Amino acid sequence: MKVLQYLLFVISFSVNAQQITTLKEPLKVNVSIHLNKIYDINSVNQTYILDAYLVLRWEDAKSNIFIEDDKGIVYENNKFPTDIFIPSFELINILGERKIINNQLIVLKNGQYIYNERFHGTFTTQMDYHKYPNDIQCFTIQLESFTMEREKLIFINPKLFPLQLTENYMEGWDIIEKKDYVNEVTYNHLSINRKGEVFSRCNFEIYAQRKIEYYLWKVFLPVGLLIIASWLVFWVKDFANQLSISFTLMLTMVTFNFYTSSLLPALPYNTFVEIVIISGYISIFLTLISIIFTHAYSSSEIVKRKFNRFFKIFFPLLYLLYISICVFVIFISK
Repeated sequence: MKVLQYLLFVISFSVNAQQITTLKEPLKVNVSIHLNKIYDINSVNQTYILDAYLVLRWEDAKSNIFIEDDKGIVYENNKFPTDIFIPSFELINILGERKIINNQLIVLKNGQYIYNERFHGTFTTQMDYHKYPNDIQCFTIQLESFTMEREKLIFINPKLFPLQLTENYMEGWDIIEKKDYVNEVTYNHLSINRKGEVFSRCNFEIYAQRKIEYYLWKVFLPVGLLIIASWLVFWVKDFANQLSISFTLMLTMVTFNFYTSSLLPALPYNTFVEIVIISGYISIFLTLISIIFTHAYSSSEIVKRKFNRFFKIFFPLLYLLYISICVFVIFISK
């Protein structure tokens, strides 16, 4: 029995190898992906889980399978004939293995083949958080042949379905646009002569903008109220109460800093929300310095009131100017 299985394997392998080596032109494979859902978007790990259907279509003119029915022959759940060549592929930006829920192979007339599978897996992509939490991210799916170079296999006509993606496919995000295209990637580590082996790669990109409403109520509004409260100390007459209020607001701002730090990975730059919180630190600290300066150098109550009157106008205008410059540099100038 084992000898028979081995002979069948050798025959199947030789047939597939002959089909590949005798190709004068590269095998052209149509690729389409039907998106079901993108969920569990993790900003810290820069990962997301994708549930979708993958469809590959190709044609083999030398197929020896005779089909009478227009619907063709359907093979399901990896119960495929060993003498049918199925292009091997891999998802480049997936973490770990993809889980195949169901798959099927349809053999049509004139040597046409359709491979269809439903899969899900954890994918990763490079994210830019400069504008966080009003950032735009690109969620990608990269498909590439595992063994066949460009001279043997190329991907054509990539399509991402449905044609109109709504917010139902990504909770908490607004989908802006999508792109699908084919490019070429060179791998030098596979080449003996170091000229590089070129592979065809199919790319699907979904551009989405994070919904900012949650952060407006949970982050920006409390921070804004804390900053405004720090200016109200100029209406407080008692010096000890002024210091107590300022130090309390400073500690509260530290709490918000810890909260926002837990939402993002360690970054070499500051995000927009971090800039707002840092500006709150600076505003409260400068308010504290102003209180001490006024108390130490005011020779009378009249001079003290003049200082306080000046700071009541100066700090709000300074902060609004600073935030306006930050918004212009981060969102408009780029």
